[in-house]
Amino acid sequence: MPKKYYVVKRGHHAGVYYSWSDCQKEVTGFPGAIYKGFATQAEAEAWYGKPIAPPPKAAVHAAIPRKPAPTIETLEKKYPAYAEPMDISCISYDGKTERIILPETLIIYTDGSCLVNPNGPGGFAAVFLTAEGSELLTLSGGEPASTNNRMELRAAYEALKLLDDGIRRTITFHTDSKYLQKAITNRWLYNWKRNGWLTAAKTPVSNQDLWKALDRVMTPHRLTFEWVKGHVGTKYNEMCDTLAKGEAMKFKKW
Repeated sequence: MPKKYYVVKRGHHAGVYYSWSDCQKEVTGFPGAIYKGFATQAEAEAWYGKPIAPPPKAAVHAAIPRKPAPTIETLEKKYPAYAEPMDISCISYDGKTERIILPETLIIYTDGSCLVNPNGPGGFAAVFLTAEGSELLTLSGGEPASTNNRMELRAAYEALKLLDDGIRRTITFHTDSKYLQKAITNRWLYNWKRNGWLTAAKTPVSNQDLWKALDRVMTPHRLTFEWVKGHVGTKYNEMCDTLAKGEAMKFKKW
């Protein structure tokens, strides 16, 4: 049977692809790439370990231009993130205006979730802590159709956007997304920018809108990105995961 699903567990961008050409772009030149093709959705899901969407239907009228995917600038206006204080001392009031005040040294955990990857309901979350580990606030939100990688990126972007107050901070990020962590620590992001937002394989970088937005809000700060293994009981990783999945569930069509 012809293969209809290509699952990339390790590659430039992990995920599910529906043609060999798309899959090939994500594994070519990536050391130790892990990927496999399947003829049926059930086989692909069994190997991937999570639900996936069926292949998109072919366009009926090829002449009709495809509607471009919304960018982060559009999505953050339509589906904004919101913060909830865990420590009320983080909040001050200037007249009737609420203002969030955070210290110059922070620990931030982030996570993203997509109920069906790709194009299923997604959610993202962040937890802010002091350098000593005291809880400050949570931030979360979601979108009706996204991907795991986009939700991981949006979690980091929204967390740093919240800190756009002119203070240069020292921040330790904890994420279970190697896609996010390695893009920073392995300098993929730097190389993408230098190469005009093309990968080493000379293909356009996926999720450019979010990478560019994240790059802007990262610039003022001193950042360290650390990977943490997901779903092993790490308190704030689990908290982010629960919040992100809860946000995604708000968009689930029962």
